[in-house]
Amino acid sequence: MSRVCDDQLCCRANSRPAVSFIVGRPNTRSAAPVTTFRGQSGVPQTRPFPNALAGTIVRMIEVRPFAGTPEELSDFVIAAWESTYAGKMSVPHWNADYFRWQLRLDEENSRKRLVCVYQDDQPAGVVLFFPVEFEVRGERFRGAQASWLSVPAQRRGQGIARLLNDAVQTQMRDDGLRFRLGFGYSGSKVSAGPGFWKKLRGISSTIPCRVGFWVRVLDSKRAAAWNVNRWEGWLARIGRPLLPRLTVRKPSGVAIRPVQQDDVPRCMELAEQGTRHCDLRLIWDEDRLARQLGLSGFGKALVAEEGGEVRGCIGWHVLPIAGRTVELVGVLDLVFVSELSAVGRTELLNSVLIQMQAEGAIMALKLRSGDYPNRLFLRLGWFCKAADSDVIITWAESPQPLPKLRRLHVLWR
Repeated sequence: MSRVCDDQLCCRANSRPAVSFIVGRPNTRSAAPVTTFRGQSGVPQTRPFPNALAGTIVRMIEVRPFAGTPEELSDFVIAAWESTYAGKMSVPHWNADYFRWQLRLDEENSRKRLVCVYQDDQPAGVVLFFPVEFEVRGERFRGAQASWLSVPAQRRGQGIARLLNDAVQTQMRDDGLRFRLGFGYSGSKVSAGPGFWKKLRGISSTIPCRVGFWVRVLDSKRAAAWNVNRWEGWLARIGRPLLPRLTVRKPSGVAIRPVQQDDVPRCMELAEQGTRHCDLRLIWDEDRLARQLGLSGFGKALVAEEGGEVRGCIGWHVLPIAGRTVELVGVLDLVFVSELSAVGRTELLNSVLIQMQAEGAIMALKLRSGDYPNRLFLRLGWFCKAADSDVIITWAESPQPLPKLRRLHVLWR
């Protein structure tokens, strides 16, 4: 049994269907405060709390899968992030369709990956993850990508994030997942993530490296008005005349078209060829790759043919992100172009950017992690944003040593 108080949740709990804690103090002044724990059997068990916890308000704490719809999950996560960061830091608006796509909510038992802390039967925090296969220096194993650690501002400081982290670790051990990978944004003083994860460094987490982004502005005026960082907004505004117009030249021998189901085996070959140089990378199977390429909805992808054969593939998604305004931003997830000619690479990349622009995106982002040809983004119109996101690896068991990670093929989530 673990102890929990409303001032500081100092317990570690598992994420099985219902693990509950009732925290409080009896009505008699002379009695010591007690906690009642209702486990799997439902039989109450009581244990005295230290006297320092006298006067604690009675609260029911449960760790269990999020019980709402994808729409309710989206509303909770966005509201939690905006309660802390609105107007101070950009906040993605992960909608219900995004969560259905990325978390694979149509799969059996997917709900167990939506780990939630409830206080008095109301969501108080969530963290979400989805299983993947990783390879580190030739060794393949099951892991997860995780993100969306969401605790509303009014509930911060109560240990909810630590409780969520412990619950996910238990679920990972049950599922045979070695570690989960996520990111902590350190580019703003208001970001709470780095402080939380650094406290766990060496206990359950490792921070092996930091990454940045390649950025291509697609609408300078709207991007300048949107950017929370006024210096970057000013640069977007004055740089407008320098942005080359996006065009497709339709060179002979190069054909660009939407991805089709029949392309997936070939795209898997391109993924293998294009990422084998990475120190840590995702390993795709046909089902996961088809979903990521948008063949099940939400995501999108174009392929490039040369000589009648698919030789390049780029997958992306477009998501609303709140800054000073709410605008659409395109995110390049998969860039498999190592077998394309230089002309073919330019044609495919520009075709993707034009589609993003047509959807209303103000900019495109690509994680600067080295899973693409070296000079692909060294071209007019793209700029390199400083490395401002920690790569965070959280282990199911105790942290293990990792080789130096210079190049990564992972999803930014």
